[in-house]
Amino acid sequence: MARYKPKSYATTPCQPGSEFIFKMPDGREVGKARSVADFVRIVKIAPLSSALYHANGEHFSPWLEMMGEKELAEKVRGMRGNDESVRKRIVQAL
Repeated sequence: MARYKPKSYATTPCQPGSEFIFKMPDGREVGKARSVADFVRIVKIAPLSSALYHANGEHFSPWLEMMGEKELAEKVRGMRGNDESVRKRIVQAL
């Protein structure tokens, strides 16, 4: 039986000023991802309203592309909605 191998993500930090800032719809900062590994970790635990704000605003894909993760960017592009299922689909895609 094949063993499950967890995905590994780049831990290489982005350039200063290029971090992904997780925000609430009112602009409050709730997290900062400096690497793709940070992004994956934070998207799982960020407040739902923050995840939905960024998903519905198509903010995730451009940052992932900038980080060189074109395949991941394509997977999450267009994922929109208004409930926890959006976050679950994003996490599964990652």
